[in-house]
Amino acid sequence: MVKNQQMGHATFRVGFVGDEYDEWSVTQNDGFLKQNEATHFIVRFNPYSPGLSHCHLVIETEDFKKTWKVVGSTGEYDF
Repeated sequence: MVKNQQMGHATFRVGFVGDEYDEWSVTQNDGFLKQNEATHFIVRFNPYSPGLSHCHLVIETEDFKKTWKVVGSTGEYDF
């Protein structure tokens, strides 16, 4: 969930960066953040091989960029 702290609405785009970005997807990869209203995103992990997967989720507007590290596991490893 992300809130737009700016006046009005902000156009955003969302994506993943990192070596294993293609194992991740996000619903609502672009659109508008409304002022002081939460926007929800659904992140999905679809691994191609067993083990751990790391990348970064990036949500960017003209005024800000937020980045989160995401980690996925097939359950065979501790992280």
